[in-house]
Amino acid sequence: MHTPTLRVIKILNLIASNNDTMTLSDISKHSDIPKGTLHPILKTLVESGFLYLDTQKGTYRIGLRLFVNGNSFIQSKDSLMGIESILKELTLKTGETSHFAKLDGGNVLYLVKVESSQPVRMYSAIGRQLPAYGTGLGKALMSGMTKEQIMRLYPDGLNPMTENTITDFDLLYSQIETIRETGFAYECEESNSGVRCIAVPVKKEGNVVAAVSIGIPIFRYTEEKRIMIQNLLRSSLLDIEKITSYLDCI
Repeated sequence: MHTPTLRVIKILNLIASNNDTMTLSDISKHSDIPKGTLHPILKTLVESGFLYLDTQKGTYRIGLRLFVNGNSFIQSKDSLMGIESILKELTLKTGETSHFAKLDGGNVLYLVKVESSQPVRMYSAIGRQLPAYGTGLGKALMSGMTKEQIMRLYPDGLNPMTENTITDFDLLYSQIETIRETGFAYECEESNSGVRCIAVPVKKEGNVVAAVSIGIPIFRYTEEKRIMIQNLLRSSLLDIEKITSYLDCI
């Protein structure tokens, strides 16, 4: 593969995952690209509109050109509009935020989101990435993997995001095995304090390729709501998998 092109892709992915928080030094450190090599690349990406530089804070974020290009994909024939229509129905019936995501390395990449109308709801964003081991979506996405495959995703171990994040591979894999048996993955304040999630893996040709979740603020979570959400996710899964089978992006 073309190394200079891969370097640019790596930079864009890194900034997209940490939007408006990374300085030149941060990007250099996390990408292993020397500042002298990195600076002209960033300058070109800013001047071409693919990145935006906050000159006061010295931080970079995704630029308008990437948004426009991404928006053209969303409107294409291979878009996720079919998935979005199902998620809108799930959010309408549950009153909670719903997501559709895929695995990107060791991270969950959010592709579709339908926001709850409730004044208090979980925070998430399209294109945002979180370590998969700390999310219900991520656990569902990893349910088709072996323990060794999961460990290779995190050579530095499982770093805590909250005090509830699972940091032990044995415990994580025990949950993965349960997901295979039950079809449901759970998160309890592991990536965001005050939020629980219920997720299901989405399969394509027998392989887990995506996942769908409902996020619930802890104060609205009840056993009755859990059962209702699980039934809705289960009944929606067949239609989601039918649409997913035609998506080239999954």
